Order: sequence, then structure tokens, then C-alpha cells
Amino acid sequence: MKRITSIKTRITIWYTTLMFILIVVVLSLVGGLSYQLSIDSIEKDVILQVTQVTEKLSKRQTDIFDLVDNKEEFKNVSIYGAGGKYIVGQYIYDVSNIPFEEGVPRKESINGKEYIVYDIRTPSPPRMHGGFWIRGVESVNSTMLLGKSAIIIMLILIPLILLLTALGGYYITKRAFRPVNNIVKTANEISSQNDIKQRIEINPDAKQDELHNLSLTLNHMLDKIENLINQEKQFTSDASHELRTPISVILAQGEYLLEIAENEKEKELAKNIVDKANQVSKLVSRLLFLARIDQNRQKFNKEKVDVGVLVDIATDSLRTLAEQKGILFLTNIPDDIIVEADEALLLSAITNLISNGIKYGKESGNIVISASKCGESTEIVIADNGIGISGEHLDKIWTRFYRIDDVRNDEYGSNGLGLSMVKSIIDLHGGKISVKSELGSGTEFRILLNE
Repeated sequence: MKRITSIKTRITIWYTTLMFILIVVVLSLVGGLSYQLSIDSIEKDVILQVTQVTEKLSKRQTDIFDLVDNKEEFKNVSIYGAGGKYIVGQYIYDVSNIPFEEGVPRKESINGKEYIVYDIRTPSPPRMHGGFWIRGVESVNSTMLLGKSAIIIMLILIPLILLLTALGGYYITKRAFRPVNNIVKTANEISSQNDIKQRIEINPDAKQDELHNLSLTLNHMLDKIENLINQEKQFTSDASHELRTPISVILAQGEYLLEIAENEKEKELAKNIVDKANQVSKLVSRLLFLARIDQNRQKFNKEKVDVGVLVDIATDSLRTLAEQKGILFLTNIPDDIIVEADEALLLSAITNLISNGIKYGKESGNIVISASKCGESTEIVIADNGIGISGEHLDKIWTRFYRIDDVRNDEYGSNGLGLSMVKSIIDLHGGKISVKSELGSGTEFRILLNE
């Protein structure tokens, strides 16, 4: 079962559960106390009536029988003879079979109903032998009925109270966590749009609580991160520009030395200089390209481009390199695959992916290049049957300067910028690129471009 992860939901459940426990405890205490107070009140009323009748009998008031039989205030009192025989009284309860017990108010059950019974023994009036039992009896059924009614009302009201409590608690919690939603929203936008310039929106009239301080702290942190990124971009751009001239000089001098070399040793040294200078020149060119994209200075001219033509140009430029390893190009591209793109940039991305397929492909292997329409989008697939990439590296291959194997990459002159450049080009087109690979089974790149 999936656990509830929303903090708002968890707080609401905790709050509602606590309120439920408190309501049950309070209502139970109030109900029990009210019931006991009602019993105490009944006992006091019965004792008072019996005591008043006893006092009148002790003063030899012979009309006490008429008084007990007719007066409303003594409606719960009856008089019995010394042997327990009923003499006079108003109530109709059949309590003659209950043993008499002097001076102790108690609860008795008669035919399934509860009563408070109180007895007092008193001497008889003049000209009468023996004594009397004065018994007060009052039903507690009305109190019990009231208690049952209260319980029913509680059972009806508790769910309603809990519902209102849960709704109110969730609403209050939702309002309290609104700054958190802003933080999450901003973080998602920064992640999806790669826009470090965005900041968490802070209401100037908001209370300066912990979440307000957290938003300020995160905005301050984003300011520092943006500043560091801008410094890194500026450094990359400046360094690349500064390196272009000396690299051009080194390349020109190396080519000159290669021309005037008098023996194989000198030719080999000059060729190494030219190769390394070309490698560094390629690195600098890619750094400048990425710097222009980072600073939104890269020229981008969209036009209708035939994907089939681009693939033909890319494969023709790489055919000699592919033939050296016996790799075949297998293409499957219909004639009508047209996309809106910058021709030079998209050609660079496709060429780079095919070049990777050649570098890391198997001897006498193949590279399959296909394209198709997917609704309103165009999908370009470049797949090889080479050495592949292990799963632990797949999420990192788009990172600049990330190299899976330094030895292997040095062998092919890789600098870890090719795939990063490809992704930047596809992102610039508003498209998506994904990779699927398995070590030893080859790699497949999929480019999805919108119309």
C-alpha cells in the first residue's frame, strides 16, 4: 500500500485524530459528570422529601396521611407500617418487596428499571403502636433516557464535527504551506526550463515566519549559484577566445614543419603537433559554441530542412572513417521527412552522433539511421551495435567534460563535450533527445523534433 506523502494530508490526519480523541474524552467526561450530578440531585430530592415527612410525623401531626396522599411536593414518598405493609403514599412504583435499609440512599432495579430508594424509620404518632417506615422512591429512567439521547446526539455530531475539523484543518494547512508550493513550483521551473534566473515569489505583505525566511535564504542561494554559473560561462568564453589565436599559430607552425620535414622522425613529430593542435582547436570551437548558447548569442536560423539530405551529407563526410573499421551505414528515411530547423546545427548534431557510433562501434558492425513522423513530430533514430554504455553512466553522458573511460576516450581524442553539444542543439530546437544502451549490445539515440 502506498504511503501518504503529502505533509498537508498527514498534518490534517494527525490534527483530526487528536480532535477526535479530545472530543470523545471531553464528551465522555461531561456525559459521566452530568449523569452523576443528575443522580445526586435525585438523591437529594428524595432525601429532602423523606426528611420533611419524618419531621412532620415526629411533631405528631396526625393529618400527615392526608398531606402525603395529596400534596405535590411529597409525590415520591410513601409510609409503611413496622412490618412493611403499605399505608399511604402517592407513587405507583411496586417497591414493597425491596427490603428496608435505614438512612442509605441507593439504586434499585424494579422490572428492569432503575430507581433511587431512601428509607427512614420513625416512631408512630399517638394512639398507634409500633413505628413507621418512610420510603422515598424516584425513577432515574428520565435521566438515563436523557443520557441515551445525549449519546445519540454525540454519535450524530462527532462525524460532522470531525468533517468540519478536517476540512478546516486542511484549508488552514494549505494556506500555511502556500510558500512551500511556490518553492516547489520555482524549483521545477528552474529544472525543466534550465532558467537559473527565476526566483521564489515572496509576498511583501507576508508574515516573516520560518517559511518566509526559508524563501529568502533559497533566493539568496540562487543568486550566488547564478553568479557562479555566469562567472564560469564568462571564463569559458574568455578562455576560448584567448586560446584561438595561439592554437592557430601552433597549427600553422606545425603544418609548416610537416612540409619542410627532412626525415621520418621530423615528420612524425610535426604530425603529432598538427593532430594535437587540431584536437585542441576542435575543443575550443565546441567551448565557444556552448558559451554562445549559454549567453543566448548563438545564431539560430530556422528553415525547412530535408532530414534525408542531412543524413546523406553526414554519412558521406564520415564514410572513409567508417570504412576503416568495416562499418556499414544502413539508412531508412522516407523522402518527405521535412523539419523546421537550423540546417548547420542539426547537421552538426547528427554528424556527432554518427561519429560516436563509428568510434565506439564494433569492427565490421553497422549503424542504422532512420526517421519517421510521430503525429506532429519527427523522430530521428541513430543506433549502433558497438560496445554500448552501462546503465550507471546513461544519466551523466550529457554533462560537459564527462568521460566514461579516460583511456578509451583518449584513444579516440574525445573531450567529453560532443554529447553535451548535441543536447544543447536539440534543446535549442525545442526538441528532446534520449538514449537507450546496454553494455556490449550497442547504443540507440532518439531525437524528437516538433513541427
